[in-house]
Amino acid sequence: MMRRVRATRPAVLALVLVATVFAVDLCLPLGVASAVPYTFAVLIALGAKPAWVGPTVAVLCAVLTFAKMEIVPERGNTEMWKVIVNRCLALFAIGMTTLLGVLRRRAEAKVRQHEADLARMSRLAVAGELATVLAHELNQPLAAVCLQADMAALLATESTSGELRAALDEVAEQSHRAAEIVRSIRHTVRRTSAERGSVDLNEVVRVVARLLDWRARRTGVSVELHLAADPLPPTYGDRVQLEQVLFNLLQNAIEAVEAGSGPRTVVMETLPEGDWLTVRVRDTGPGLADPKRAFEQFYTTKPDGMGLGLAISRSIVVTHGGALTAATRPEGGAELTCVLPIYREEKA
Repeated sequence: MMRRVRATRPAVLALVLVATVFAVDLCLPLGVASAVPYTFAVLIALGAKPAWVGPTVAVLCAVLTFAKMEIVPERGNTEMWKVIVNRCLALFAIGMTTLLGVLRRRAEAKVRQHEADLARMSRLAVAGELATVLAHELNQPLAAVCLQADMAALLATESTSGELRAALDEVAEQSHRAAEIVRSIRHTVRRTSAERGSVDLNEVVRVVARLLDWRARRTGVSVELHLAADPLPPTYGDRVQLEQVLFNLLQNAIEAVEAGSGPRTVVMETLPEGDWLTVRVRDTGPGLADPKRAFEQFYTTKPDGMGLGLAISRSIVVTHGGALTAATRPEGGAELTCVLPIYREEKA
């Protein structure tokens, strides 16, 4: 029973112990001896949540240690200076116990954080291996799908309905995109140099919006493009990877709007700012629960999410010399901002 109370209500148990010790201290001239049970109470309180309970109980013990002198003077012929010294020793014991307890609690928190980091790294390693295996296994089937999709699009005759031809074109485009993503993963795993070059962000945004147009239309989400006037200065990087980043941002925005009950609008905006290019994705969804944790690996608020999309996206943007940030808009919804450097060719 006592063990159960100590595990579930450490603050209550500590306060009961403090009250008992103070009552006994009022009756007996224990002097420094009263510090011993007070330190037990502090140790018990240090295990309580929130963290301020332990130090608060320690302060209470210290106050009661000296308050007893005013309420019930020490009996017998003990000189006052000895009483004060004993009480100071008691105060020292309480203080040292509190300090050591707080340091131990911080050390335990660091150990737990370190263990969580190791577990996260282990899961990342497993995810990397799975991605490698999937990229290898999906390469041939995707090549066959691309070929069959192209053949189906070519075999479509004039009598074929426009909707069917549009569907075939969509199948062909999406399959080629999937093949490009798999090829990019295989390049990354092989540690070969990525196929980098100048990238037109306006064009990337148009491609991504076109790829997700079917989903936006199906769910009644309006995707508005506010693109900077052409020609927009290019950035430098892997076009497929940058497409994947903006694809993730737009897809997340559409899913957020789907989950809400307000306006169903997503805005993608591009603009040059000095030596940088900015892409903003704004939505009218419920906003981010914790923007600081949005890019944390395996952190997700989606029931079926893995918490890797934004983390991988930020990693890609950082490797391109840019930054990816998230914020909740004051008027509601979320805003993801991707900043990339403008590419300027060196003149000979």
